[in-house]
Amino acid sequence: MKRFLMIVALLAFCVMPTLVHAEAGYDGGFFMQNDEKTFKLKMGGRVQTKVFWERNPVNDPKDRISFQLRRALLGMSATIHEIGHVGFALMHATSTVGETQFQTVQVVGATAAIDIIPEFTVEVGMVGLPLDLMGNTSSKWFLLNEAPITSRQVDGGELVDATTGQIVQSPSRPEFGAPAGLGLRMYGGYWKWFYDVGIVNATEDDYTINNNKRFSFGMRTGVNILGAVPGSMTDFACSTTPQLTISIGSDYQNRKAPETFDQTIGGITLTENLQVDYQWTSSLGVALRWAGFAFTTEGYYRWTKWRQIPTFFIEQRRKLTDIGYYAAAGYYIIPKKFEIAAQAGQVIRQGPDNDAWQFGGGLNYYIFGNNMKLQLDYTFTTDYDDIFGTTNNHKHMLALMASAIF
Repeated sequence: MKRFLMIVALLAFCVMPTLVHAEAGYDGGFFMQNDEKTFKLKMGGRVQTKVFWERNPVNDPKDRISFQLRRALLGMSATIHEIGHVGFALMHATSTVGETQFQTVQVVGATAAIDIIPEFTVEVGMVGLPLDLMGNTSSKWFLLNEAPITSRQVDGGELVDATTGQIVQSPSRPEFGAPAGLGLRMYGGYWKWFYDVGIVNATEDDYTINNNKRFSFGMRTGVNILGAVPGSMTDFACSTTPQLTISIGSDYQNRKAPETFDQTIGGITLTENLQVDYQWTSSLGVALRWAGFAFTTEGYYRWTKWRQIPTFFIEQRRKLTDIGYYAAAGYYIIPKKFEIAAQAGQVIRQGPDNDAWQFGGGLNYYIFGNNMKLQLDYTFTTDYDDIFGTTNNHKHMLALMASAIF
């Protein structure tokens, strides 16, 4: 971390001569730019912390109340001669229920881009793949504390029959969110049409390079029928004219490294691999913003082909399909100050005991615009992969999150 801070300080020292006669101010983040406006440096960040009550029958204890630091982020970006862009962020985040997602501060979103022409931009680095509207939405503009269940629910690994010791669940699959990864993206648009295409390492990781010749691919395109919907789930601007966007996307994820499973029966341990051959995910979404009302909905379809499945899995089909959808709506009772919100979603996975659905609602109070706000929400989730058999796990979550954003 000290080495990284030294690098940042050195970069700042190198660019300061160009900013001797500089203009400074605030525009969605603090910025400095030289008189010629050929170099602009911008810095922003956020802290999101919350207190929550959770009832989860699978946990021990079943009830808990806790404080949680959900996200802490500091980002920097620079624009060079109006067509060059470079940026990165330092981020710490935890999972939706408080368990640590990663232990240390990490660099995220480190990219460099150039606008070849106004309608065509090339970007390299930690780009991930395009897929859906949610992938283009910042967490600082969520309607509830968390994204819809389609972006968060992961099939929870193997379940074991206590009587036979046999793994009964179908092979696990991730959420419908687009994968991260090192690679290249090209995006832009003309008039009402927009596009975004990308390619990343098949490892689909921001820190791991390929050790083979495989890559994953993604694309997203759509039409801004009545104006472009920004990367926000809320209509904080209380738009005077309607904004309506239709989006479609598709990702092809290549073969992944196998997972290893051990099964012990009668004192004999059998080790076998589970390996994905490929996954193909598609999305269709609609977003409307008008007069303080925001509505977003998307549907997903995924087809997974397995290259190898352990013989002790009951589910042996080599091709499995998953379906998911969500809908979210918000309305400002007091413009730019007080908002009511509702959100629901469902994940339907082919195979036994692995579906989930969720609904919830919340109240959002904006103290100083979106720079400081409070979000109180409740969500109810039914998750079928937490308990063996056809029983389901009913989870309750009540959370109050405070956000400070600059």
